[in-house]
Amino acid sequence: MIYLLNAVSKMIIGTFILVIPFCSHGQDTLTTKSFKPFKNGVKYNFTPTVMGFSSAIFGYERVTNPYQSFSINAGYMSIGKSGSKENETYELTSTKSRSGFTIAADYRFYFKSQNKNSAPQGVYVGPYYSYYNFKFSNDIESKTEDGSSVQVDSRVAINNIGLQMGYQFVIKNRFTLDMVLIGPSMGGYNLKMEMDSDVSITDEEVKEKIEAVKDILYAKYPWFETLVDQTNLDVSGRKTHWGFGFRYLVQIGFRF
Repeated sequence: MIYLLNAVSKMIIGTFILVIPFCSHGQDTLTTKSFKPFKNGVKYNFTPTVMGFSSAIFGYERVTNPYQSFSINAGYMSIGKSGSKENETYELTSTKSRSGFTIAADYRFYFKSQNKNSAPQGVYVGPYYSYYNFKFSNDIESKTEDGSSVQVDSRVAINNIGLQMGYQFVIKNRFTLDMVLIGPSMGGYNLKMEMDSDVSITDEEVKEKIEAVKDILYAKYPWFETLVDQTNLDVSGRKTHWGFGFRYLVQIGFRF
C-alpha cells in the first residue's frame, strides 16, 4: 500500500506541477473570458479505482458565497481482488463476499488573492471528514494432509478528520478537474474479525492459524497492514487503532 500511495502521490503531484504553470500564465485556456459563477457541480471520483478498489463514487459541490463552498461524496467502494492468495501453510480458496461504501464531506475556502475567478476555481483549503466501511469474507484452507478450512469474516470501519489543500480547474465554464493534493488526518480504524473452523483446535493451534491468516490477508490486501496492528489482532472481537491518515482525490465534474 505504501508503494502504491507513493506512486499515486507522485502522479498527482507531477500533474499538479505540469498543469499549474499553464493555469497561472494562461488561464483563458482553461476558462472562458467571461467566467460564469454557477453554484452547483456534480462530480465523479475515480481515484479509488486507480488505487485498486472497486468503486462508483459521486459528489456534489455547492458554492455558498463567492469564495466558499461545501462538497459531499458518497458511493460504493470495496476491496480489490489483487494480491497473493497463499503462504507456506494456507491457501485462500475463495472470496465469498466483498462489499463496502464511503461517505465524505468538506468545506472549502478559496483564496481570493490567489485565484483569478471566484469559487469553485483555484486554490482552496478547509476541513474534511471521511468514512469508509469494508466487509469481506474469505475461505482459507490448510495445505497439510488434514485439509482443514477456516472462514474469516472481517469488517473494517475507518473515520478520518483532517485538513486538505487542493486546486480545482474550470474548463470552458462547465467542466471541472478537482485535485486534493495535501490532506493529512487523524483516523480511527475499527476492525472486527471472526474465524470459523471446521475442526476442533487447541488454543496453540488457533494462534498458529491466526498468524497464517494474517500473513495471507496482508499479502492479498496490502492496505490491510496499514490499518491493523498485527501484534494485537485477535480471533474474534473488535480492535480499534488510532493513527495518521492521508487523503488523495482526483475527480472530474460538470457545473450548472
